[in-house]
Amino acid sequence: MNEGVLNFPLLLHWLHQLIEHLDDPRQPSNGTKFSLKDIVLGAFAVFFMQCPSFLEYQRHVHSRHGRDNAQALFELTELPTSNQIKNVLDLIAFRLLFPIFYQIYSVLLRRGYLEQYKVLGGHLLVGLDGSEYFSSNRICCDQCSTKTHRDGSVTYTHTAVLPVLVCPEIEHVISLAPEFIRPQDGAEKQDSETAAAKRWIKGHAQGFDGAKITVLGDDLYSRQPMVETCLEDELNFIFVCLPSSHPELYEWVEYLEGIGDVEHLETRGWNGRYHEICQYRYYNRIPLREELPAVMVNWCEVSVTRAADGKTMYHNAFITHHFINDQSVAEIVSAGRARWKAENEGHNVLKTKGYHLEHNFGHGQKNLAAVLLVLNLFAFLFHTVLHLVDSTYQRMRKQRGTHKGD
Repeated sequence: MNEGVLNFPLLLHWLHQLIEHLDDPRQPSNGTKFSLKDIVLGAFAVFFMQCPSFLEYQRHVHSRHGRDNAQALFELTELPTSNQIKNVLDLIAFRLLFPIFYQIYSVLLRRGYLEQYKVLGGHLLVGLDGSEYFSSNRICCDQCSTKTHRDGSVTYTHTAVLPVLVCPEIEHVISLAPEFIRPQDGAEKQDSETAAAKRWIKGHAQGFDGAKITVLGDDLYSRQPMVETCLEDELNFIFVCLPSSHPELYEWVEYLEGIGDVEHLETRGWNGRYHEICQYRYYNRIPLREELPAVMVNWCEVSVTRAADGKTMYHNAFITHHFINDQSVAEIVSAGRARWKAENEGHNVLKTKGYHLEHNFGHGQKNLAAVLLVLNLFAFLFHTVLHLVDSTYQRMRKQRGTHKGD
């Protein structure tokens, strides 16, 4: 295998290597007609080929043409049934699959493919956002989160924080290892998105090979415990910060504005569709909360209006650890606004562009739902990497038109 060429055969080779190091969870008495490689690749193929269900994929591979394609493309020895696949995957610890995310990220970083993603003096932006990928009123397992409604009915869900590398000027996002929102051993409270995000930071902050990282998040993240978690692990951050959830901080802003200490900047420009006016306010070192001790953060606000009629097109505010001045405020705001790509170019693509994120591919009793999500993220990641580095794949996608084309 020529590791100088980053292409589909190399990506698949890494997946083969990972599978070879997995312990087969089946007991010898259960029989092992199908290898673990065939089991895992049989599931991965469903997502890589963007089939809407295991049944649809099985219908395809049971044709002679489909079987030949599956065996040739994924190097499958045998083709297990969907039930055989699900029964085995339910027993695999999903975290054992995470090395693929690190391996691909590391190669992209070393070979310079991520240079185009760097902003703010060489920082990579990681958008953190939670997404639900399973919901039912009757199917459940020990790993489900629950919501009890007023009428007494219960909804069972699976949710995960799905981190992605984003860049304001680049359409494609790069998937990183997820963090699942699920019951935690010894915890009295139900797990939450922010708790999962903090676990992700603690578990993955040291895996970026020395790259400078800025974490992006919505207003849910702009609380002192999350900010402290980022700083403890030497990550910068840009979080949305709304007046409704931070009244004490905005009392400081009003006071500082009143004495003339808040900095102002106005810029004008063409955004490709219309002329816009961007009005910025910012202040460095403001307490995040009233309760002591309070972390000192840097705050900025932007209001974007259309020059032709004065209509407000965008308004938001952020907190960060990046120093803000007239030269940096626009870039900081642009980076903060890129948070939406985690949802729009990440979650929405996974839900609507052929990956069928919210389809119940299988629930299981232990790890099946999580393992299938990871394999789906592998497919999304493989497609993204190939788009970045493989000219043949780029031409194929251009001819196909969309992720969902036939």
